[in-house]
Amino acid sequence: MLWLCFLVAALAVSPETVEQRLAEVASLRSMRLVRSAPPISATNVRIAAQGNVVSGVSNGRAWGATVADLPIGKLWAGLNDETRHPGYTAVSYSELLSGRRCEGGRAVLQYLPVPMVADRWWIGHLRNNGSLDRETGGSVRELVWQSSVDPAEITSASGRKIIEGAVPIVSSKGAWLLVAIDPYSTWIEYYAKTDPGGGMPSSLRSSLASKAVRENFSAVLRFTKEGNPVCPVY
Repeated sequence: MLWLCFLVAALAVSPETVEQRLAEVASLRSMRLVRSAPPISATNVRIAAQGNVVSGVSNGRAWGATVADLPIGKLWAGLNDETRHPGYTAVSYSELLSGRRCEGGRAVLQYLPVPMVADRWWIGHLRNNGSLDRETGGSVRELVWQSSVDPAEITSASGRKIIEGAVPIVSSKGAWLLVAIDPYSTWIEYYAKTDPGGGMPSSLRSSLASKAVRENFSAVLRFTKEGNPVCPVY
């Protein structure tokens, strides 16, 4: 047991290590596909570096950050396997509509049950930041999405049936940014700007958005560790 405790301690990253690593890659932020993500303050970086999830809503933009005890390759595989996220995330239905699973340029139908409010659906168009990936040898990666709600994109009978009676969201865009701290730990930033539509009050929207960020972090990390993602690890 003592050797296990020592190993855990040895693999833990300090806030100073995280801050130093983020400073090293700060200039690469100009290569991001999404430039509108709110910056993470120095105070929140230190809180997140201790394994906590920090989150909030700024000007309608939900954001979050943490450090995960996962290699960047494995975490990337988990993020990109969204058709298998139902059962872990709040999304109950996820269908690949076009493109190839795990690869950039794909379109994925998502369905979100919303208790006491009309359920929502949208189609996420996902891209990987290949330039950032290549420039850093895979040590910094970005996954971005932009939504659409064109029913013509949905051709399967199951997809058409699932959206019956649900409300299409107005819009959603955002990104995940991953930075390898070391071979065992990854810095994660999340950003999303979503208008769920349907007359949802702005106060409720902000409350749900901040809560959803924390729950999304927890769900994705649990899926990555337990769900055996099928996307390649590199």
